Amino acid sequence: MKQTGRYDGTWRYLHARLPIYAALYGGAVLLLPAMGLAASQGWWGFVPLMLALLLVLLYFVLASLWAAHRIYDANGRQAHQLLFDMGQLRETDRFAFVELDGRWQAIELGRWLSTGQVIVINVYNPQLAPSRALARSRAHQPSPLAGDPRFIWRNGNIDLLPLPDESVTAVVLSETLAHFWQKGDQETLLQEVRRILIPGGRVLLAERTRTRANWLHLGPAALTLSTSQSWRDLLRQSGFILRHEADIGGLIHCFRADKPIPIEAQQLRLAL
Repeated sequence: MKQTGRYDGTWRYLHARLPIYAALYGGAVLLLPAMGLAASQGWWGFVPLMLALLLVLLYFVLASLWAAHRIYDANGRQAHQLLFDMGQLRETDRFAFVELDGRWQAIELGRWLSTGQVIVINVYNPQLAPSRALARSRAHQPSPLAGDPRFIWRNGNIDLLPLPDESVTAVVLSETLAHFWQKGDQETLLQEVRRILIPGGRVLLAERTRTRANWLHLGPAALTLSTSQSWRDLLRQSGFILRHEADIGGLIHCFRADKPIPIEAQQLRLAL
């Protein structure tokens, strides 16, 4: 049954990672009788250890769900909304939204348009992005909106986005690039993004980064996150000029980087 309401985003996050949360819940449930058994046998040294482990499990479950609620359901600006503002997009702009499981974000942004268009490009490939959580999350994406002239729905690949050269003013990548962890895949997709952008066009990127807040919410899993500096380096190496950054509660970092206009491109080549 499809969930709606103020916890819709948190539900999508939980459903995508259900096996992980089920394992954590099962571990917590097993610890309770184990503590009782240890106490009945007089193994008092094990009781504080198991109690501490139980509290740690409960902490990370609740903290990660709270962080998901802040990212996907809280009343403040969410990542895709902040990217829209950072890119100074207008109701009449034509821009692309490259997604793996963010169709709901693209639909929300598209509804802000009047005569503009959002080209939603699905680049999912289970061989390049093999995350099981991602596959589960995709099963709960909303259906494409048929007949709405503000939306164009396309399938693409990281090495071939189905748009002509220099055809859009901006490209939005909201929690997309991090799913491509194989060497060179992120650079390949960013080169395609650069190709379809007009000179001066904007790439708008949002990703979780290795911050103190994410350490507190994710624990050791935060090691899998890239640092904000690594994203800056990737954007610059891909030929973009970093213009602006913003942070959402220490959980999501947003970047705006522009494709150089001809004079800027020449200056970059000459290292001026």
